[in-house]
Amino acid sequence: MRYVVIGAGAIGGAIAARLAQQLRVRVVLVARGERADMIEHLGIHLRTPDQDLVVGVDVARSPADARLRPDDVLLVATKTQQVEAALREWVDAPVFDGEQLVGTARERLPVLLALNGVAAEQIAQRYFDRVFGVCVWLPSVSLQPGEVFVRIAPRTGVLIVGPVPVGREADPLDAVAADLEAADFEVHVVEDVMRWKYRKLLTNLGNAVQALVGPGVEGAGAVSARLREEGAAVLAQAGIEYASAQEEDDWRRDLFADQVVPGEPALMGGSTWQSLARGSDSNEADYLNGEIAAIARAHGGHAPLNAAVQALVRQATSGGKGPGSLTLGELRAALSLR
Repeated sequence: MRYVVIGAGAIGGAIAARLAQQLRVRVVLVARGERADMIEHLGIHLRTPDQDLVVGVDVARSPADARLRPDDVLLVATKTQQVEAALREWVDAPVFDGEQLVGTARERLPVLLALNGVAAEQIAQRYFDRVFGVCVWLPSVSLQPGEVFVRIAPRTGVLIVGPVPVGREADPLDAVAADLEAADFEVHVVEDVMRWKYRKLLTNLGNAVQALVGPGVEGAGAVSARLREEGAAVLAQAGIEYASAQEEDDWRRDLFADQVVPGEPALMGGSTWQSLARGSDSNEADYLNGEIAAIARAHGGHAPLNAAVQALVRQATSGGKGPGSLTLGELRAALSLR
């Protein structure tokens, strides 16, 4: 199989680099602009607590560059707010067996959604016949084009994969899982992957707090806990089941003990923090805290804390503010928390 990884940031860059490094399988990383230029000429600079290496991968800027073939796997690692545009670009791309046109990506290729939130899978089902969710536990950071820090070792992360919806054909997940396992990931193939993605959604609700006040701020964890409590209540009201904290601990074990990448700060943030740090013009909070707010509204309720945090991140993004633009006291006041 060949892996076409759409999205060359922290998640996509780490997965592409590990697949190319460990398996020597062909990996095509889809990127644009300066990021594509850097990776094409210099490779992916992957740094972990115990490794510092450069991995070369093929770069495609469009479906035409990739020239899709029947054994390709599309792995989408964008942010959720970018998923629909990415899928629309690739869904009708031609697939060739040698010189023969044999169909389109929609008909012939599986698409795996390796990103936070729970909306991407539903979006993908509008376009692709075979959709697979991936719950990603991969503490990686990418602030500069072509450079990725992975903050755990020796494993690179835990990936939980499964078909969407439950009961759909699982092919080629066993082969994909074997490749990812060989590439230093711990992989679990499950029947109901969305149960895990809702669990991850709850854990990601604190990303916004970290982005707004900065990582490692004493007392910020209590605010994140309030967001998660509200989120859990909303999911319960909606009748949405998710994996338990014990199940998460069983599979994560001690793999995620904090480690420092040599030469880098001990405190760096997650995906929402990184978007603000890079000055991105969009942010995933609309599909994390905003997802909880949307579920609450759909069931006649409200999620005031998550809705307020969503708005604060949106305002920081549109205002070009970096991470840590609020003090913890300012955030608590904005949320009416004593």
